[in-house]
Amino acid sequence: MRSLILIFVYLSKDILKRWLETPGAVFARVLIAISLCLLFLFLQTGFSLTEQAVEKKIQSFGLNTMILRSTSISKTEVRPSLDELLSPLAEKGIYFPFSSLFVNAELSDKKRARVVIYNKYALPALISLMGGIEKVQSPVFLAAYGYPEAMRERIKVHNVFFDAEVVKPPSVLRFISLNKPLLFIPESMAQVFERFSVQESILFLSEDSGELKEIIETTEALLEKEGFDRIELTSPIKWIGELDGIRELRLKAQAIGGGFVGLLIVLIFGSIAIFEYRQNIFATALFKSFGLHSIHLIMRYLIESLFLLFLSFWSALELAKVFHRIVFKLAGFDLELLNLATFNPYQFSENFFLLSLLGVASLVAILPICIALRKPVGKVLG
Repeated sequence: MRSLILIFVYLSKDILKRWLETPGAVFARVLIAISLCLLFLFLQTGFSLTEQAVEKKIQSFGLNTMILRSTSISKTEVRPSLDELLSPLAEKGIYFPFSSLFVNAELSDKKRARVVIYNKYALPALISLMGGIEKVQSPVFLAAYGYPEAMRERIKVHNVFFDAEVVKPPSVLRFISLNKPLLFIPESMAQVFERFSVQESILFLSEDSGELKEIIETTEALLEKEGFDRIELTSPIKWIGELDGIRELRLKAQAIGGGFVGLLIVLIFGSIAIFEYRQNIFATALFKSFGLHSIHLIMRYLIESLFLLFLSFWSALELAKVFHRIVFKLAGFDLELLNLATFNPYQFSENFFLLSLLGVASLVAILPICIALRKPVGKVLG
């Protein structure tokens, strides 16, 4: 027992002595390891934040939602309008056909609002989406926040004025409004805008989200058959496949990035360990001749490597927390996703893969030392 303690004290002093003699080598190893760990952590976190952004988008949009947009029918083109063609969808959920005017409305406070033209087929959906809309006295109404409900707002649309009643917009309409107020005008009062282009659109909320994928496929096939060559169909159902693709890509990137980090750690730490061993090869052989076992010398290199890598790993976690918001804000992520209080990818328990990778790399890095220590003492000293 006493001999083991003495061996441990000697090897500890030997490590400390080497560090003091070559501080540059120690600093280089730690700095490179921290940089590689930071790179891996940010890569992994980038994919995780992308997954969260897509999941948030799906949840906020609603898994049963579909928005379809198409250009308007030209005077020379003969084909049914979207609201007529897709009207059977009303039997499967909330079906809201509308047209977006490519001219913005101007409110009394100079704010801009999008103009939505609706017909009689849209009334059931409006009643369902905007509960209480049947109590609105005016057929022209403004769905907007920041205005008292039921007030009258004077609105100008290309030199035409409307008195619109203010209503509270449902959250689902934000995908139509894009965070702007919406002015709803009935088709019977929108004839003055016939010379302007409009965008035919459909907002559909399926009663059963499980059927939506089949509905989308059927709708796309029908529109293609009817000659709708310029359509834009948006639904979270399609984003689920994108989310799965991101997850698969994250696993591949984690494997490739981890292999890259491990390889560099092996090359750098292994090269420095071999260099130090060659510098002290005769002293090492001499100690072996005095009874110091090769296992003790191997443990010396392994403990040093593990200590430096663990220090680098811990430092990288702390530095990543400091620079997390700056890095991913520049990358364009929503600030709500960057709150470490709600999502902290730099916790010790969340990064065992990287820690295990560093441990394996430290073992591989000292394999040349293990092979060299098998050489008989006589051949080394001779």
